[in-house]
Amino acid sequence: MMRYTRIVKELQKNHICPFCHEKPENILEEGKYFMVLPSRAPYTKHHLVIIPKRHANLLTELSDGERKEMYSLVDKRAKKLHSKYKDISLLLRDGLVKDKIINKSINHLHFHILPNVGVHIQTLKHQNEDTRIFLDEKTYSKTAQTYKKTFL
Repeated sequence: MMRYTRIVKELQKNHICPFCHEKPENILEEGKYFMVLPSRAPYTKHHLVIIPKRHANLLTELSDGERKEMYSLVDKRAKKLHSKYKDISLLLRDGLVKDKIINKSINHLHFHILPNVGVHIQTLKHQNEDTRIFLDEKTYSKTAQTYKKTFL
């Protein structure tokens, strides 16, 4: 068994994207733009990833057709896993590794579908639920308006 972080660092050092050179026999389903794979470094049993065939880092780089196919595959696979598992987590990995802000390890857009696993935010300063803040209505509303101005 190989250590994930060591493998990823070696790939990055050699400028190799692990998602751009997938063997056909490992592909569970293939569309025109995307492929469904079992996770190579699974968090849990039946952990799937949905990956664009072409190298893309951001969701905004995808065409309408690519996004439509991606969402269709996510929907199809989530429904499939829901037939066996009560809970499914979806995690879109968008952006670049460079800053390590979100602990993303691969510079290639990908979508995780995780049965019976919560998506835990590893970068929070306060991991204890007792110290985590819940915004009051006024602060929440103000935050929403700021985000609309900043991100929309």
